[in-house]
Amino acid sequence: MGEKRKRFLIAILRFHGDVLLTTPLIDKIKRIHPKSILDLLVYKGTGVLLEADKRINHILEAEPSSGLNPIKRLIEEIKLLRQLRKAKYDYGLFLTTQWRMALMGRALRNAKTAAVDDIKRRKPFWVNSFSSIFPEAGDSHIVERNLSALKTLGIEGKEEKVSLSLTIPEKVEESINEMRKKHSITGDYCVFHPVSRRDSKQWTKEAFAHVVDHYRNQGLPVVITSGPEDTERNYLNDIAAITKRDFINLGGKTSLLELAVLIRDAKFFLGLDSVASHLAAAVGTSGVSLFGPSNPLNWKPWSERITVISRGGSEEFCQKHGHLEGKYKNCLCYISPERVIEEIDKIII
Repeated sequence: MGEKRKRFLIAILRFHGDVLLTTPLIDKIKRIHPKSILDLLVYKGTGVLLEADKRINHILEAEPSSGLNPIKRLIEEIKLLRQLRKAKYDYGLFLTTQWRMALMGRALRNAKTAAVDDIKRRKPFWVNSFSSIFPEAGDSHIVERNLSALKTLGIEGKEEKVSLSLTIPEKVEESINEMRKKHSITGDYCVFHPVSRRDSKQWTKEAFAHVVDHYRNQGLPVVITSGPEDTERNYLNDIAAITKRDFINLGGKTSLLELAVLIRDAKFFLGLDSVASHLAAAVGTSGVSLFGPSNPLNWKPWSERITVISRGGSEEFCQKHGHLEGKYKNCLCYISPERVIEEIDKIII
């Protein structure tokens, strides 16, 4: 009689990019326990990138904290906790530090569970909700931190190359082919994704326009993408109003998986600290990613083919953002377009 199939739960309640960064952890679990059953718990809508991943048995969804009124949220949370308890997991890995994770850890009952450390969570209720606590990233990457959760649970396999992975369904390939025909995207082209969900992570519109004009003057088609929100699409329209040369504006017209295919087939990619840069890493495209407030040691795209440009911290006072509080002080204003072009040219020459 064979070994009992292990049941794993990975809980990651953050954004799309964070969900994609769990794929090395998924890969390692399936290499050590090939027959294991693996479920993923994510915020509603953020598991879309991994829906076609056959390594995942089921994607469970939790409502974001602000997604429902308190009574409705409580009802949904109780349903979710009951579902987790009923699943009878052997292992639970909790990769974010919302307090609700402690209740989920307790719901797993006989499972071995590991949760990430957080100075704000070093209270008995949090610590005692899990079998073990593993350290935050420190100066390591989030991918490495996630993998360390397995060691905390006593699960170790041989060291192998760690990479992101993404399964692209055939229907997505077909839809991008149709989009290419519609917008006459042929031959070599590049993809720019100049938006992030957080304003503090964005570069200037003028700088992006400068880089667009540079590569359009070289005869290279430039495709610019964004999410479907009006603020992001309007941002692209503002860039278009500044550029001297035209570009292909696909703002709001691609799903995340379609964007991944578009980036995969591009000559190079230019983006910010956002999901698009992680997509570029997952599909193996060379490019440049611009960082400001976030620590690139923790959050840079997990790929040797993507160069990260970040503020060094010694730049002079920014007249536009220097007086602001928090992350806005670490703006991207002092990353020059010339520096970005220089790094891109190292890739494509």
